[in-house]
Amino acid sequence: MKRTACLLTAVLGGVGCSASTPTGEMSVAAPRVVFTSQRDGNAEIYSVDPDGGHLRRVTNSPSHDDFPLWAPDGRHISMLSDRDGNWELYIMNADGADVQRLTYTDADEHSPAWAPDGGHIAFSTDRDAGDWEVYVMAADGQSQVNLTRTPGLDYSPNWSPDGRSIAFVSERDGNAEIYVMDADGSNQRRLTDNADYDWLGSSAWSDDGRILFMSRVGTERYIRTMNPDGSDVQTIVRDDQVNVAGWAPDAKSVVLSSINNGRADIFIMSRDGKVRQNVSHDPVLADSPDCGMSYFR
Repeated sequence: MKRTACLLTAVLGGVGCSASTPTGEMSVAAPRVVFTSQRDGNAEIYSVDPDGGHLRRVTNSPSHDDFPLWAPDGRHISMLSDRDGNWELYIMNADGADVQRLTYTDADEHSPAWAPDGGHIAFSTDRDAGDWEVYVMAADGQSQVNLTRTPGLDYSPNWSPDGRSIAFVSERDGNAEIYVMDADGSNQRRLTDNADYDWLGSSAWSDDGRILFMSRVGTERYIRTMNPDGSDVQTIVRDDQVNVAGWAPDAKSVVLSSINNGRADIFIMSRDGKVRQNVSHDPVLADSPDCGMSYFR
């Protein structure tokens, strides 16, 4: 599996404050967004206010740091980095201090996702003879277990709000579809079944039970939602430049990475797709639009 835009992560959570448009169509409850940018020469982690103000650089490394993810405690950020030669999972303080490595393999790790209680992290890895599988481990990196154990690519895990289920993407049946399983890996079942290429960001599962996913139909791309059993699929918006999207904390807004004037930027969009605000204003041309992003929980 290549590191492509379709596997980028977007995880979101929320705390007290909120902002909305004059029409009330968009509401966001989060004080900081973390994301990846190459604006200073290589991929680093940055944070910004939801209105695009107070940009701060979190990591400063000659290596590539990517896919930042707020821990549920709001004090730590997990990320991917190739600082030790291959893509491994790390955790650090919210200010970038005290970086600690969680995985130690010769393979690559990808698409981490925190359990709602902060006790575990699900992630994908190709450590099993190059076959990408979904694993879970304790938040300190211990007790790493293969959950999917199925030939074919499995990746992009997403925990349900109650922590009892994990949605993920699998290509085991020929094309990328959305699946769900119990948190222990049992009861794996397919939710989507079509010729589209369907994929997930992080924070795909809203508290009101809707799963947000992306679909590619030819050259067209769509942001869609469905029930946890795969029923009632609805299209929010067509965006042929979207890389990844995920729910905002209150599920009234969507955060997405999309190509804007040749650049990969991060936007906050209303749930109906009518209002969109650029919050990253990345000056770097998006020849490789790797823009993982995460809201503070």
